[in-house]
Amino acid sequence: MGSPAVHNKSDLYITLREAADRGYAGYSTLRKYVAEGRLPTYRAGRRVRLRLTDLEALLTSTDSNAIDVVIDNLVTAAPPLTTEQTHRLRDLLGGA
Repeated sequence: MGSPAVHNKSDLYITLREAADRGYAGYSTLRKYVAEGRLPTYRAGRRVRLRLTDLEALLTSTDSNAIDVVIDNLVTAAPPLTTEQTHRLRDLLGGA
C-alpha cells in the first residue's frame, strides 16, 4: 500500500477568478500584476493558474501596498454610483 499524498501550499494552484474571489486583489489588478511580471503564472492545459505561495508573497512583499489592494477590491465589488451619489461623496470627502 502506498502512503497518502502530502500537499503543501506551494502545490496549490488557483485561477485568477478564484484568487480575486478569495480577496487577494481585484481581477483586473491581478491581470495587471501578471502583465507587469510581478505575479508568475502556470499553465494547466488552456487555463492559467496562480500558485498560492506566489499570491501570498506578492501581498506581503515590501513593494506592494496593502491599502491599494483593499481599495482595488472595494472598487471592483462596488456598484456604479449615480451622479448625485458621486457629488455627495465628493462633498463629504472635501473634494472640489
